[in-house]
Parts: sequence; structure tokens; C-alpha cells
Amino acid sequence: MDIADRLMTLGHEVDSVMERYLERDAHRDFAPVAKYQIGVGGKRVRSALTLLSCEASGAERSRALLPAAMIELIHNYSLIMDDIIDRGEVRRGKPTVLAKYGETMALLAGMHHREVLDEVVNDCSHPDEMRALLIDAVKKTIEGERLDILFEQSGREGSYFTKHRSKNVSIESYFDMIGKKTATLIRAACLAGALAADAPQILQESLAGYGWKVGLAFQVVDDYLDIFGEKTGKQRGKDIIEHKLGNAVIIFALKALDREARNHLLSILRTEKVSTSLLKSALKLLEGTRARQMTYELAQKLIAEGKRSLENLQESDAKTSLLDLADFVGNRLY
Repeated sequence: MDIADRLMTLGHEVDSVMERYLERDAHRDFAPVAKYQIGVGGKRVRSALTLLSCEASGAERSRALLPAAMIELIHNYSLIMDDIIDRGEVRRGKPTVLAKYGETMALLAGMHHREVLDEVVNDCSHPDEMRALLIDAVKKTIEGERLDILFEQSGREGSYFTKHRSKNVSIESYFDMIGKKTATLIRAACLAGALAADAPQILQESLAGYGWKVGLAFQVVDDYLDIFGEKTGKQRGKDIIEHKLGNAVIIFALKALDREARNHLLSILRTEKVSTSLLKSALKLLEGTRARQMTYELAQKLIAEGKRSLENLQESDAKTSLLDLADFVGNRLY
């Protein structure tokens, strides 16, 4: 079994836990709506990380089932809200909660997830520390989403977007955004597993550092795939179509292009609707720079740093799986 299959099998151990909490006190007519998001699939990378981090810290992974469910529920809660914000109709090849049940029910499903998270945390060991992780992850994910939206160059109207939209995005601003949007929750997943295992501070810090670097790499690879990932099932150049300036490939390319080419790429991102010909033109500009290679190299650098963070952990099957997972994130094609 390869690492992707192992992860999925492991991560899905939390499914019955999530279902139980989502069904609790939900009307029988609403329970299918509340559970729909977790039923449409997903790789369960975050819950697997929590379970592996617990096991790598020397404890039985069953001790981390509730924290792993908490982490996976935060992730699915964010996906429900993200699809409402972006009017997304398809996720993982299936209708989103929004598309299947409408905006009102999607909002209620998201609200239900948030309240269920408090119930899960109350039942965890170390509830105070787990609650602090939960609050930090949710608030930073929200801020990361806000920044990502403000990095978009067109497509959203209103005085707030006009006033606060970022016309230039530095690599530092980019890392701030992806750290909050993606890496914070992956770091929390690893730290939750260490907490569940009563791991000493040095192991907590090692696993948190691993999660942070792998989380950053996860988003950098996502950016790469959103531009070049023909095997992802997504349309090539998806982030260009969505006017996104907060993409590592685009940021590297803008720095490398001459003034005329840079202005042309920005004008495409700021066009109300990116046509097929404009998309081809943008991709040609990107491919004329080293942005593709630089993005890949950045992801590999982050993965190597994340793996080094695990040097304090004793050798175990769980540690090997964490190292394999890091390589999977760095080299995935979907």
C-alpha cells in the first residue's frame, strides 16, 4: 500500500467519530445536510497527521481520535464556508453543500460544524490546550482566507474590496497568507496529536515545526498544480482564471518579467473575465520564466526543513510514515 492509500485508510478512522457528533441533537431532516461535507470524500491528510503524531510520540493512536476528528471538522467547516464565499458548485467531483442544499442550508451546516467542534473539544483530554488550538486555527484560517480574497485582482465588488485589495504581493505577504490559510491547521494537527500523547515539550515543538513547514509546502505545491497540474482534474491555469495574485508561480514570474510583460500579466489578472486566449497568453508568460522551477524548488526546500524537524523523534513506523507523507506532499500530482 502506498503512502496515499495508507494515509486515507488511517485518516478515515475518524469518520464514525465525526458522524456521531454531527448527528447529535440534529433533526433527522437536517442530519444529512450536516454530514454531507464529510461524506463527499477527501484524503483526510490532517486527521492522519494527528493520529501519526500521537503514535510517533510513543502513545496509542486511539488516544488521538477525538483531536483528529476536531482537526478534520475544522477543515471541512472551512470548506463549506469557502464554497459559500466563492459560489463553488463542485468539490471532489461532487456537488458542494451549497449546490446540493442551497445557501441557507449550507450556512446552517457550517454553523452546526462550529458548535459541534466545541462539543468535541470538551470531550478531549487536555481540553483547554485543544480549545486554544481550535480557536487559533479557526481565527487564522479566516484571516488567511480574507487575505487570499484581497490578493484577487478582480471578480469581487464592493467598497471594502476596492479599498483593501492588494495590488502588489511580496513573497513575505504571500507566506503570511498561506501560513494562516493552510499551514496553521496542519501545524495544529501535528501538535494536537503530540498533546494527546502527553509528549514532552521538545517533541511537541518538533512535530509543530514539521507541520508548519509541510503545511507551507502543501500550499506551494497547490499553487504549482493550480497553474500547471494537468493531472489534477482541474482546468490548467485555474488561479489565473480566478484572478489570483497570491500564487507562488505568479509572484516569482512577476519578479522575473520585464516591465511590459509584467504589466501585461497583471492586466490579464485584472480582466473581468479571462478568455481562453488571454489564459494562453498568461501561461506563455509564466513559462518564459524560471517561476515553474523556482516554485518546485521552494516546495522541496520546505519539505526538507520539515523532515529535519523530526530528528528528535525516535525511529518508528509512525515517524517513517510522517517522513513519507512529507515526500508525498512535495511530489504529489493531484
